[in-house]
Amino acid sequence: MMLNIKLKEARKAAGLTQNEVATALGFGQSFLSKLERGDKRPNVELLSKMAALYGVTESSLIGTVETNQPIQQSLINDDFVPAGLRELSQDKALVVALAISSEEWRTLLTLNVSGVSKSGYIQLLTTIRGVSKQ
Repeated sequence: MMLNIKLKEARKAAGLTQNEVATALGFGQSFLSKLERGDKRPNVELLSKMAALYGVTESSLIGTVETNQPIQQSLINDDFVPAGLRELSQDKALVVALAISSEEWRTLLTLNVSGVSKSGYIQLLTTIRGVSKQ
């Protein structure tokens, strides 16, 4: 299930309207509408605030819960995944060589960056790994 659908379902399950969420989080209702349509993606900070407001975890919003399908495969099939990340997920030999974990895929997916190439995502992954070892 795509992130935008999960955001909408979590909001509704929490019994909140778009206006209530927008007011609570300090942005306009039209921005939330764009998030729920998949026209925009939340950054990590906003995703965390939304999860807290909805009473769910961030991982429940970004995880692949409808099947046991690996996150890598779900990225290939998601039209809203940035092109560079989708290209990386399609490079099976590179994915195996890098041994990208499900958590790392999820982290890369939550980054709010545009125009990043496949090599840019590899650099981001390397940075994430370096920071997480400290």
